[in-house]
Amino acid sequence: MDERPVNGGYGGHERQGGFGPHNLKALADIVGREYCRSHPVDLESYSYDSSPFIYSPAAVVIPGTIEEMAQVVSLCRRHGWPLTCRGAGTSLSGGAVARLGGVMLSTTRLNRLVEIDPLEETVLVECGLVNLELQKALAPLGYMYPPDPASQKASTLGGNVAENAGGIKGVKYGITKHHVLGLELILDDGSLVRTGALKRGLEFNEPDLTGIFLASEGTLALVARALLRITPLPAAFRTMSVVFDSLRDAGQAVASIIGEGIIPTALEIMDKRLIAALEDYLRLGFPAGAEAMLLIEIDGLGPELDAQLARLKEVCFKAGAVSLAEAESEADREKLWLARRSGNGAMGRLKPGSLVQDVTVPISSLPAMLAEVQGIADRHGIVIVQMAHAGDGNLHPHILFDPADPLEYARCLKASADIFAAALRHGGTITGEHGIGLEKVDFMAVEFTEAELGLMAAVKSGMDPTGILNPGKVLPRKWQPRRGKGHNG
Repeated sequence: MDERPVNGGYGGHERQGGFGPHNLKALADIVGREYCRSHPVDLESYSYDSSPFIYSPAAVVIPGTIEEMAQVVSLCRRHGWPLTCRGAGTSLSGGAVARLGGVMLSTTRLNRLVEIDPLEETVLVECGLVNLELQKALAPLGYMYPPDPASQKASTLGGNVAENAGGIKGVKYGITKHHVLGLELILDDGSLVRTGALKRGLEFNEPDLTGIFLASEGTLALVARALLRITPLPAAFRTMSVVFDSLRDAGQAVASIIGEGIIPTALEIMDKRLIAALEDYLRLGFPAGAEAMLLIEIDGLGPELDAQLARLKEVCFKAGAVSLAEAESEADREKLWLARRSGNGAMGRLKPGSLVQDVTVPISSLPAMLAEVQGIADRHGIVIVQMAHAGDGNLHPHILFDPADPLEYARCLKASADIFAAALRHGGTITGEHGIGLEKVDFMAVEFTEAELGLMAAVKSGMDPTGILNPGKVLPRKWQPRRGKGHNG
């Protein structure tokens, strides 16, 4: 990581020089004075996301239409101002902080659900629509949008696209990229372009360039609208919690389940520290002293689920499960998923700061990787709490620290590097859904070859030759485009 702890050991904090009055007026002329902000309190509020990185923008704009959004981008291009696009600020890798100052563009007013088309099973949404709000709108119609990141109460769909977000249902239904049919994008000069499917009929433009922008983290273009595939709600669910005497056994159970050809809707691991923290936080009746727990859910038609559940129980006990409890009601089911989605809040009771990683490994390597992460924690003398979207090999080690202790934070950075190296050694990747952002920039050269990084850099330079779009993110410094004018224009 090229960022180093300052300001009490928590991230990298830099104050950027403010824009002059003429710069602010040019922005305000587009979005209105109320939605162009430069007061120090506003800049502080937009200086951080959900990572430890802190950088203040010089101005914040909150456009109310796609056209205003495009005009802001065009203005930034003309003046050479760095531009960072931000949804809800839930990025865990520093993707939504203004690394070089400049303009922060917030999409929170661009929150329209433009169209639901049950016949085509699609929705057209603006980038600032919150994931959970889409789910609420679809449920009465008998549909869902499967990607459900833990941040779904706050995270926006544009941000989900930019990070290629996963979620609890990813093992069966896939992640964001499997549900994006087309995008409307704003290029670095303010031009609007469409990729992928058209509004109706699912005809595709060729070549389909949509995939290039998934997980591009706002470095190639800004997502304005997205055409998404929706899915009918399942007829029934079966949900259970399974307790194990070791985290490795829980990981082996996951590998065995997938190896048996059983594809649950969700397959989540929680370690002993998380179980204890959640019990202290929510009082859900989790077993005291449990070393590891699997949360398993299957969906479909009732009769077939009963047979599948019986097979799951056999596999879990064979892998070393010590107890198993099935949710007997919808309230019981909701309690289990409340627990899983409350993990970050519960861990705040253990330590005030955290680095949240999301390395991904092949399922066959999951048991060994879980054990190796715990060994890394012991070696560095730190606390790592483990949870995982285990069914697709996506681990979320939470590395906890005290922001007032720079030495502890330094050990956490070393532990992160060891986790990345271990994931690569197991044939995995350094990020499954949280993105590269600022946090993992230096490790791109570890995972990818010079030729591969060169190809990424060529795409970046072709799409954003002046380097104004979310500069400093994803690619190491030597691969970034040469910056144009200074950020004050």
